[in-house]
Amino acid sequence: MATATSSADDERDGGEARRCKAPRSDRASPVSIDHAFRCPCDEQRLAVLPMCTLSLTFVYTDLACRNLWNTRFHSGGGAEGEPPPVRALASRHLSHPSTDGWNVVAGAAELAQAWAVPANERPRRTDDGYDFAKATRIRLAVCLSVAWKFERCLYTHFPRRFHGAKPNLFSPHTHELAYVGYSFLTLEEQAAFGPWDAANTGRIRALYTRMVALEADLLTSVNVMALLTRHAQVLAEDRLAALLAADVASPDAVMAMRAVVPFFRIASQDGRSDPPSAGALVCAAMLCVSVPTTVRAYVLHSQETVRAQFTLPERRGAFALLEQATRLKGLAAATMAATCYCNEKWVHYPFVCSDALRIALCVAHDACV
Repeated sequence: MATATSSADDERDGGEARRCKAPRSDRASPVSIDHAFRCPCDEQRLAVLPMCTLSLTFVYTDLACRNLWNTRFHSGGGAEGEPPPVRALASRHLSHPSTDGWNVVAGAAELAQAWAVPANERPRRTDDGYDFAKATRIRLAVCLSVAWKFERCLYTHFPRRFHGAKPNLFSPHTHELAYVGYSFLTLEEQAAFGPWDAANTGRIRALYTRMVALEADLLTSVNVMALLTRHAQVLAEDRLAALLAADVASPDAVMAMRAVVPFFRIASQDGRSDPPSAGALVCAAMLCVSVPTTVRAYVLHSQETVRAQFTLPERRGAFALLEQATRLKGLAAATMAATCYCNEKWVHYPFVCSDALRIALCVAHDACV
């Protein structure tokens, strides 16, 4: 009895440092449960994240490709009458919207998980697959708009078509926020809403007013600054900057790694797995851009370098990401199909093609030993 009491005291004293497990004989019982279950809220966030990313990626890419949102990397003011010059390095590596060079999609997804999707909502079946309810999609539009304005400070090219009910110095208006919401509507919903032109100003203004109220609710409900500046893709940029400062990687290598980080962020979203850490994202990207392929690889990174720059959990996380990337399915595959990562003409496609991923996966396995 004294021994049992002492053991119980030891377990209570060390309870904060470790989770006590049942004896091996008890764990072998068919009715034994020995598992650290996630919070139901976390399970829900993981389940809806792939659909959030797919929806946000589709609309963001459409707006950027149509130049309604300016995603170019200007380097400052140009000569009078001439367009401003662009940053060649960033433009080469991050020009396609899929690379999320301004962290808009990743940031909007963080906002969406914290605010946009109701706790009990799951994607619903539609004629084209699965989608969220209309009210949720409007909230996703608010998240995307806030993330865009945070990153790019209203750097937009929306035409001004809509006059206010009363004369004012800011008229005509773009009603940009309403157009982002309009972009999240299905074709049937857009047909019922009416066209996007001045003849439909009443409905457009009503949608805009509704979305402004939702935007105010978002800004007052969650910590927007932390969600947009501390997620894994932004933290990955910090890790890449450290590699550059330490002369571990060249500027081109660092930018190439940054370009494929969203590839692994999408690949990780299977609806069940925990989001990857910044270190795992960068490690997986480093392994990919070091693979000798049909183009010249950024050969900088031996296994010793990988072990020196990344912890064992980060290396194991990179292995898991590479494994997920080699067997994409579901919404992750659908999202990837709409990106530059499936385009053989994209500058860094050789680093994310199936052969490169398999080679990187073998290297990651050895690096985890």
